[in-house]
Amino acid sequence: MSTRRIEELLALRYASICDKRNFSDVKDIVTEDFKQTGPEWHCDGAAAFEAQLGYLKDNFSATMHMVGNQLGEWQGEVYRGETYSIANHLYEKDGVARKLDMAIRYDEEICQENGVYKYARRDVHVIWVSDTALYS
Repeated sequence: MSTRRIEELLALRYASICDKRNFSDVKDIVTEDFKQTGPEWHCDGAAAFEAQLGYLKDNFSATMHMVGNQLGEWQGEVYRGETYSIANHLYEKDGVARKLDMAIRYDEEICQENGVYKYARRDVHVIWVSDTALYS
């Protein structure tokens, strides 16, 4: 596999894991000592990250993550870069269906663990948020 595509495939795999709610599969794309920092949280380790993803299931009836721009570079076997994403989250509040959209920029590092490329770090930067009611 070309190293040019690894970062794209990992981002797409992450989106799929979240949207299909196959959270146990996250161990296939993050290192054991994976770290993530977000606006109001910090996560250490693959197991903690998998548990943290349960927030999506507990708070949203569905999600859809669209992967966008990617820019970074490989230095040997380590990639450092960024991925842009729009994350859509459906939920209900006071009997009204709602959609929470987030523009996210991930600052990320990819390396090999046991011969497989995985995220070692993927920090979340929320650029903007929009929360609207859905009407039929």
